[in-house]
Amino acid sequence: MTDYEDEFNVFTYQDYLIFYKIENHDWWIHRDIAVRKDFFLKKFINGLDLSIFEEKLIFTPDILETNKDMESPEEVPGSDPGGIELDVDALTPFYDDINILKDWNRENWDDLMIGLYDAARTHKWCIPVLYDEPPYWQIFTYREICEIVYDKKDVPIKAHAMWAKQLPLAKKYNQHDVWINLTEEDSEKLNDKGENTGMGLFVNWGHDIDKDIDSNDLESVWSLSVDLRYILNDILSNSAKSSGFYHVTYGGAITPTLRNGIKDSFENCGTNHMIGATEQTIMKIDSMCPAKPEFSIEAMDKVMKIFAGATNLPYLYFNSEKDVGGIYEENSSAMAQVNAKKREIFSKLKYYVLKLVEMRWGIVCDEVFPNIPEVKEEEDYKEFIIESRVSDNKKNKNVKNKNA
Repeated sequence: MTDYEDEFNVFTYQDYLIFYKIENHDWWIHRDIAVRKDFFLKKFINGLDLSIFEEKLIFTPDILETNKDMESPEEVPGSDPGGIELDVDALTPFYDDINILKDWNRENWDDLMIGLYDAARTHKWCIPVLYDEPPYWQIFTYREICEIVYDKKDVPIKAHAMWAKQLPLAKKYNQHDVWINLTEEDSEKLNDKGENTGMGLFVNWGHDIDKDIDSNDLESVWSLSVDLRYILNDILSNSAKSSGFYHVTYGGAITPTLRNGIKDSFENCGTNHMIGATEQTIMKIDSMCPAKPEFSIEAMDKVMKIFAGATNLPYLYFNSEKDVGGIYEENSSAMAQVNAKKREIFSKLKYYVLKLVEMRWGIVCDEVFPNIPEVKEEEDYKEFIIESRVSDNKKNKNVKNKNA
């Protein structure tokens, strides 16, 4: 502070992402923080991934026993237990001596799948590592990986990981510095301490390794998400700093030194600070911005629709509001669009899902699908509405006739 002005706290909170200027898409720390704290990006990345893995995946063969409708050949519709020989292997657990579903739940592979997709979509690549004991798996990316070694064919063969974890109530960090084997040929090799660091898998979003390493699922919508958070901040604070500017009329006592001090003070002013000064230094401050937030509210709605279009998701998925005449139910076209997006996202990395299962249980599955329930056709829903209205009209006519 200087001797010619005062600052007064008027609002103690400002959005974390705005306060720390989390805007640089090329910096992995900004991407990581934004996906965890920005509403729109979190719903686009983590929200979709959570919904993809709400139900157990469907493997071929059925290693997770997701087909609960057919427990025995006698229960298959149209079957003749006495005369037709059925494929019993398709209806029974894959191995009698291995309970993969139990292992899947104990080792929390649902969270592994969510973390795998979150990391790959946020940073384009990640390295999940499997262990024989708790925590059973970890997912590494920019935060932990210091170096990746490639062979002559540009295939990653090992990665150098360093990280530190502070456990609850611990007085020191639990530090790790290991090399992760990324090829099956080196999976049994030990590190310098004689330890097996676990088998890792290099997961790449889009299956390509190129110089544009940051081509992730955020790149096309990043600038829109930044715009949305500033527009929302403007709606809440209605500040000239976000939707306009301030015009300052200096007093007669202004000097170059005082002018620089005032400019520095204005950098700190906003929703959490205000400025005060004498008439000799600042005569008047005019706010050149919309007097009401209606302009920003309309802009918010427009940019949200553009953001939804860029993500190929319905506007209602982000808005969560019934404002388009229809009802946002499971049988609406909006839900069908969301399900189509889930399948598109899942298909990008399903090769790695199958590979991880092979690494963990030694089982080579033919295919894997997300367990996403189908929605009813829109026409069926419209017919239901028409039938209900016709029924209501008949009831109203009957009531009128009785009253007559």
